[in-house]
Amino acid sequence: MIEHTLAMGVKDALIPGLDAALDELRKQGLTVRLHSGQNNTWHVADGGLFSGYIASGDELLELKRANNLNLSGIKSLG
Repeated sequence: MIEHTLAMGVKDALIPGLDAALDELRKQGLTVRLHSGQNNTWHVADGGLFSGYIASGDELLELKRANNLNLSGIKSLG
């Protein structure tokens, strides 16, 4: 995927383990796109381009550690 290829260098360089978290979200059928490379934020959606939630790479890893890495967990970030 193009967004995955473009984001590879950003996420690998900034946060170790983020690849696994992003892959886990994709396996759940969610769409994950880089929102801001500069801020290391990700757009996670269960549908169209104009819906979804923004979360930082750190927040995604925290949810993964808490075994709550899913759309409900991301929604709860506020």
